[in-house]
Amino acid sequence: METIRLVIVVASYRNWKIYQMNVKSTFLNGILEEEVYVTQPPGFEVKDANHKVFKLRKVLYGLKQAPKVLNKLINSFLLKLGFTKCSVDYGVYVKESQSLSLIYVCLFVDDLLITGSSMAEIGDFKNRLKAAFEMTDLGMLSYFLGM
Repeated sequence: METIRLVIVVASYRNWKIYQMNVKSTFLNGILEEEVYVTQPPGFEVKDANHKVFKLRKVLYGLKQAPKVLNKLINSFLLKLGFTKCSVDYGVYVKESQSLSLIYVCLFVDDLLITGSSMAEIGDFKNRLKAAFEMTDLGMLSYFLGM
């Protein structure tokens, strides 16, 4: 949370807009790398096989591996786009373009705060996010910044 506060302060000082995005169906996007089995949920029992379990192929909501799988998925996506992961706080990514504009992304489970110096590049980045993931654009955080 301290890092998020710091990024908000920097954005406020530089008069940058801050946007928030949320990954829809957060924990249904990731593929499991290890074997996970669950008991048959009520209403989905297989007749004459009540003693059997289901093997999960994808992440299921409530699974303790779910946040890690999602983080790994978004991390690889951001690195492919040229972002650099902060060495002190692994939830912060920075991208500097050839035009010397900056984009900061704060990742907290399935929420992203996005700010930077170029509105055009932020718009392009948000469109790429929406194309890669099912996202909800929660808009600008004007409430916190008094805008």
